Amino acid sequence: MPIPDFDKYGLLPAGVHDCMLADVQSQLCWNSHRVTLCQLFQAFLVELRQHINQPILLDGSFVTDKEFPDDTDVVLDLVNAPEAVMWMGLGFMVSHQSRILSQYRVHFWVTLPGLKDFIQYFQYLGVKSATSKGLNSKHRKGILRVI
Repeated sequence: MPIPDFDKYGLLPAGVHDCMLADVQSQLCWNSHRVTLCQLFQAFLVELRQHINQPILLDGSFVTDKEFPDDTDVVLDLVNAPEAVMWMGLGFMVSHQSRILSQYRVHFWVTLPGLKDFIQYFQYLGVKSATSKGLNSKHRKGILRVI
C-alpha cells in the first residue's frame, strides 16, 4: 500500500492512509537523518509490541516533506481494544512517555474511547506548521496507519 504523494504544501492528502512499515522506509527515508528517525521508530515499535499489539498511527513533520524533522509522533489506537489492553496502553504511555521521547525521539500518545481523539486531532495542521506554510491551523492533512 504505497503512501500517497504529498500535496503542493508538502502534506499528505487529508485522511488516514494505511501503509506498511516497508512503505514508510522506502517513501519517507530519503536522507540519513530520516533513516535514523525511522530506525528509532522501528526500535520503539519492537519495545511497544512486547507489551501491546494494537493499531498505530504515524504523524508529525516526519510524514511531511520537511527535510529534517525533529522526531516522529505516534498514536496508539486503543478505541476498540479490550479494557485490560486499554489500561495497559495508558499505563505504558504514562510510565514511559518521557523516556520514549529521549531514547527513540518518538512523541507517544494513546487514543481511548471518550477521551481526546488524537487520531482526529493530528489530522489538523496546527499553528506552528500552518504558519510556516502560510495556511490556517485548521487545514486538514493526512496521517498514516502503519499495518
